[in-house]
Amino acid sequence: MRRFRELITAIRKKYSSDKFFADFEETYRLEPTRLRHYRSYDEALRLLDDESWKILEEKAIKHFKNERRGQRKEGFFNQLNEAFAYRYLLRRGCQNIRFIKEATEKTPDISFVDRGIEGYCEVKTIGLSDAEIRRRETPGIKDHNVYFDLSTKIKRTLEDDVRQAWEQIHSRGENGLVFILIRFDDIASDNDKRHRKQLIEFCRSRGFENLVLKIDHRGNKGIRIKGRLAVGTRYKSL
Repeated sequence: MRRFRELITAIRKKYSSDKFFADFEETYRLEPTRLRHYRSYDEALRLLDDESWKILEEKAIKHFKNERRGQRKEGFFNQLNEAFAYRYLLRRGCQNIRFIKEATEKTPDISFVDRGIEGYCEVKTIGLSDAEIRRRETPGIKDHNVYFDLSTKIKRTLEDDVRQAWEQIHSRGENGLVFILIRFDDIASDNDKRHRKQLIEFCRSRGFENLVLKIDHRGNKGIRIKGRLAVGTRYKSL
């Protein structure tokens, strides 16, 4: 995990008093789940060109302290999620894929060329809801019926994120792609298939176009929406 290790080294140097990665080497050796978590990022990071890697590394370090209760280092990992969009564009056959440095004004995250046409990609992350974080912090038997349907909150967040993403894309050009990584509240993933179907129906009802939804950072489950058609499937490129 060369690039992820390089990132940890830089974080330890900048935030020497922060202990989040203090036992990094021991943890990933003893905890297979944590190892898969880190490897999923490293596999995407190592595909980045050197310039894009330096830009993303700088952004991730900058947002390392951004977190919320129950979601430590959320800002840091959200930045790294942009590497999955880069990988998707690369395996889709796009060229000249480059990360865009952060600016004072809102801009897209990535520029690319697709079949000779320049485009831009904005990456968003929809993490666990505040309600789910509270549920996990509360002892006792949980009601799993709350996971049966996608919440109004996640739909509202998705709609807001898509709208904002296109505003950022249009600040640079007309053509583009919105890439959103979603983590469902249901930790057991029992309702993933149902949720993907509900996401497709919701996206169709809103007329979303040129949108990719990656379900969790691990694995290759996703939804691609091209034009007004949506397909729920598994993509190795996600």
